[in-house]
Amino acid sequence: MRVLANFISGLFHPLLMITYGVILALTFTYLRVYPTSVKLLLVGGAFLSTALIPGGFIYLMVKHGSAVDLELSDRRERVVPYLIFIASIGICTFYMYKMMLPVWFLAMLVGSGISLIFAMFINFVWKISAHALGVGGLLGGIMGVAHIHLINPYWGFVGVLLMGGLVGMSRIYLRRHTPMQVYAGFLLGFLCTFGSSFMGYYYLFI
Repeated sequence: MRVLANFISGLFHPLLMITYGVILALTFTYLRVYPTSVKLLLVGGAFLSTALIPGGFIYLMVKHGSAVDLELSDRRERVVPYLIFIASIGICTFYMYKMMLPVWFLAMLVGSGISLIFAMFINFVWKISAHALGVGGLLGGIMGVAHIHLINPYWGFVGVLLMGGLVGMSRIYLRRHTPMQVYAGFLLGFLCTFGSSFMGYYYLFI
């Protein structure tokens, strides 16, 4: 059971959520008409900037003794990784802007960055779940896009809700977080990305 819980935690790691979000946007919205070469550039750019690079920094922190483990179990070790991840989302947003992605797409990325800023400050006093934050942000983004474009990505909703349940149970089972820390992370991620969708929505009418 512990092996399965660790596998779920790794598969749905917070650093992968932006990449998954890009894949979902390219699957369930009108962006699916993009040619495969462009889709690969978008997914690859998101993975490089928000997963590979910040993940490399975390690995170096562990290797040089600045962090105990890759899970960053001690919340005091999470400030620098949070700053790195926030910066990486900013870089990803700029890259997507240069790739001429629509405003609603960029707004979702901004919402993810805002959720991380809140989580970083909360982390000074309380260890909020970054895994749940990422899954909540992904669900908020899907609901925001569905609201803007009046679509019903049914399988996207089902998949992310199942993901949220699995991630929450695995984090609690591994005793990385309490149930309240998981709920709080999920809610914060959801509110920030869903709220940012309205900024993108209203921008369309300005």
